[in-house]
Amino acid sequence: MKYAWIENDKIRDIAHSNPEEIYHPDVAVFYNTQVPDDAVNGDGWVNGALVKPVVVEPTPAPRQWTADSFRTGMTLAEKTKWDNDSAPEIKTVKAELPQELAGATELLEFLVAANVIAEASKTKILA
Repeated sequence: MKYAWIENDKIRDIAHSNPEEIYHPDVAVFYNTQVPDDAVNGDGWVNGALVKPVVVEPTPAPRQWTADSFRTGMTLAEKTKWDNDSAPEIKTVKAELPQELAGATELLEFLVAANVIAEASKTKILA
């Protein structure tokens, strides 16, 4: 066990040895609560019990497919068509971007059906 300075139901600081030996008596008086060895600064201390904070992992935003991510997966011949808007389907797809997975898949299937890109390019773009 070690001693902690508790303030507003949180562990403000922990003394890693006897507080009276390492702090001036005016400060040592604040280290008046014994806490478990796994307690760290910032943990909660509620009704005499250690409360570890809940760590919420941020959820990454869904991937967005853009004109550049489409172009990167194309063959050189397909890139030439794409860059020159040589098919009306290309103009339509570019106007609909960016898209998440479902929308990007639909647009790529549209380009494959129109023979603007190959199925292999679609697979590469979605990878």
